[in-house]
Amino acid sequence: MGRKAWLSVAAAFLLGVGTAVTGLELIEPSSGVTVSGRPPADEIPRTRQALVAKWERSLADAGLKLPEGWEKMSTNQIRTEYMSQELANAGPPPTGPALDPDFSNPDD
Repeated sequence: MGRKAWLSVAAAFLLGVGTAVTGLELIEPSSGVTVSGRPPADEIPRTRQALVAKWERSLADAGLKLPEGWEKMSTNQIRTEYMSQELANAGPPPTGPALDPDFSNPDD
């Protein structure tokens, strides 16, 4: 086989691989969806005043009020307390029938 023949085979191979990869991406694109326990960064207030307002609302949802001396807390401490209260308000993660009511337990 000559040099031109080998180049033609190599080009055909590369063209086939490129077509296959492109076809797979078109058929089954990656969704890029991830799950996180934290809200997106744009939902967490950045200013102290906004954090306190959201924390106060979050505490009110739980029937609580801002603790005494909260004014002396740093912005990071307030952010941590706000996020903790948001998680507490969310409750425990769903389990069993709450996730899939039609699931039949194979152990039964």
